Amino acid sequence: MFQKIDGLFLVLPGVWVSSKETDEQEADLGIQTIKLAEEKGVKFILYSSVMASDKQDRFRPRFKFTIEKYLLQSRLDGAVIRPASFMENLLLPSFGLGDNKFINPLPEETAISWITTKDIGTFARIIFQNYKDFNGKTIDFGGELFAPKQVLKLLERKLDQPLEFVQVPLEILYQQSETFAKLVEMVATEGYDSIDIELISSWLPKLTSFEEWLDDTGIKKIRELQSSAKL
Repeated sequence: MFQKIDGLFLVLPGVWVSSKETDEQEADLGIQTIKLAEEKGVKFILYSSVMASDKQDRFRPRFKFTIEKYLLQSRLDGAVIRPASFMENLLLPSFGLGDNKFINPLPEETAISWITTKDIGTFARIIFQNYKDFNGKTIDFGGELFAPKQVLKLLERKLDQPLEFVQVPLEILYQQSETFAKLVEMVATEGYDSIDIELISSWLPKLTSFEEWLDDTGIKKIRELQSSAKL
């Protein structure tokens, strides 16, 4: 492992029901991977974290921000990218689109940034090709801002059908995952920091819009989910 590898894109497995235990396991895995990369002579690591990982450190003291700090304080060259919400996440069963619903766990009135995984991959390639320019940097990476009801209207227009909007109460989120519920509260009260769009566009002038993703991929995938639910 890691023989003759100059660069590593560190993307850790997602956890959909988070807890203190899963956070700590993720932090341990990330740090162990960086240590091993250091031992094997990897020159540069790009770590894919999450938006507002530093703010989440208040209630998730050993999580993604722990990995960020370890990487940037290590002897390795490295950078951190903090992607916004994936548009592809809408295809997860928890959003209910296959059942003609839009189940929203996020604050109803708060607009957040969205990004495609394809754009994340493209920007990661740019970082590796110009790693000296990005060494030591932490970059919040996202595109258009949409509040949940705006996403709903866009989905209904593109699907040409109504969707049932279901707002998940905060108390239900606390029953499912305290850490996620605290994240939702943080987003509602503080929001995310502004994204440096000028920096991103200087390297990647065109990000995929929400409409483009729906037209190219999203609507087809959602219709497949709806068809599967009827079987």
